[in-house]
Amino acid sequence: MPRILIMNAGTPQMSGGHLTEAQLSLAANSAHRSAWFAHERDLIVSPVEIPANLLSFIGATLDFDASSLRLVVPASRQPTILDDCTLLSRTVVERIKRHIRQDSAWRLYPCYSTEGVARLAALLGIPNTGDDFALQRGPDLLNRKSHFRQLATSVALPLPHGSVVTDPDGLSNAVTSLRSETGSVIIKLDNGAGGVGNVILTSNKSDPLPGARDTRWTSWPSFDPKALWSEMTTPSCKTLVVESYHLARSFFYLEYAIQDDSSIAFINSGSIRLRKSKDRSERALIWTGLELPSDLEDEQWLTAQAHAYRFVALSRDLGYRGMINIDAIFARDGRLLFNEANGRWGGGSVLHNIAIRLLGLDYSSRNVILSVRNVRSPSFQAAHDRFVKDGLLFDRTRKEGVIPLAADEQAGTVECVVIAPDRPTAHDQQQRLLGP
Repeated sequence: MPRILIMNAGTPQMSGGHLTEAQLSLAANSAHRSAWFAHERDLIVSPVEIPANLLSFIGATLDFDASSLRLVVPASRQPTILDDCTLLSRTVVERIKRHIRQDSAWRLYPCYSTEGVARLAALLGIPNTGDDFALQRGPDLLNRKSHFRQLATSVALPLPHGSVVTDPDGLSNAVTSLRSETGSVIIKLDNGAGGVGNVILTSNKSDPLPGARDTRWTSWPSFDPKALWSEMTTPSCKTLVVESYHLARSFFYLEYAIQDDSSIAFINSGSIRLRKSKDRSERALIWTGLELPSDLEDEQWLTAQAHAYRFVALSRDLGYRGMINIDAIFARDGRLLFNEANGRWGGGSVLHNIAIRLLGLDYSSRNVILSVRNVRSPSFQAAHDRFVKDGLLFDRTRKEGVIPLAADEQAGTVECVVIAPDRPTAHDQQQRLLGP
């Protein structure tokens, strides 16, 4: 059954509706990256054009006829996102209808199940389990940090001490009550994705800490809650989450799929990898990629799974259907602490999709999958040609090598996937890609 892939990353539900130029660029890069979900005869609804050479390479790598793919892109002279208004525009809907007339059965596969996606399903006559929940904007419950704390508390997930605040006085009270636990607190914008809305305040002078766009040394008496409130909140988001900040020895996520029949399938788990910037003035760590499977010890993994499953089951019982991923840490004192959940495609979803199609469902018992961001290259084609020349390109017989995922030509970088038989080999390959 062919699918309609809806690449609506960066929607207002995820970003708060105030997209910067950098966030628009990320949404475009996400669309290129998500093209790897495609199967033969799928229809891709994307905010941007996807290069023909990328689609051809995807088809050749995953062994299907890429010429069978169809692409619908909104007509726009400006960078855009695939928000509900754009998705439901007459032009987009009519173009989708023209493409799907040749087949009687289709499925929708959105990044984010928005109200607009549910309305599109009704217009196309494609019923989906979970549409009623999406029509009431139910998935937003699973993509807000405040709602995560509320829902997670109801199923007894271990969380950092914290609170939800809605004004500067609440922010001041929360920071004051939490700062003594570890000497650091993290303040999170309710609907900021990827840590871009987070700020860490610490009384301990330190290098940038994971999980935030800025780490700030603070003399607590000089803390100005009104200034921070004004800086962090937006016209569409006047809610912050304040938590005690814990240093971590491992960062990881767990990803699940809630199926139409209400069953819950574990999809994958990966470690989140970060590094310091060479620029000493940079106040955030650089996200270098993901590593699948996660490097947790068996007991840690089983403990995290048992807790996370309760949250996923609650999400199912609320009415949500689709992908859901949950971020967590094991703190340096050994405690398991959950940070947030996202009811949508996660960063590891594409990597898992590629791995099972090339290696089989049990790949995690035999392989390590590493995403490597910011590999220097002027274009996707240049990266591909370099990997062929250097003998790095993924080899189906050996079942290892490098796959270029997508290029950010403005930045002059390419994201790649390393497939290796073990972690040392994968890390060596990463160093070879990134250079000295």
